[in-house]
Amino acid sequence: MSERELEAKLSIGLKLSYRKVVEQHRRDNQPLVFSENGEVKYVNPFTVAL
Repeated sequence: MSERELEAKLSIGLKLSYRKVVEQHRRDNQPLVFSENGEVKYVNPFTVAL
């Protein structure tokens, strides 16, 4: 497998994981939680683009 093929597969996997996480949080009506510069952020999953 070449480096390009690996990067393409990883990109597809990350996009799929991202979509599933956002959809799950929308179903459960829970905020998305992440850290940015050491500060915890809460984001409404309905405002995030798929």
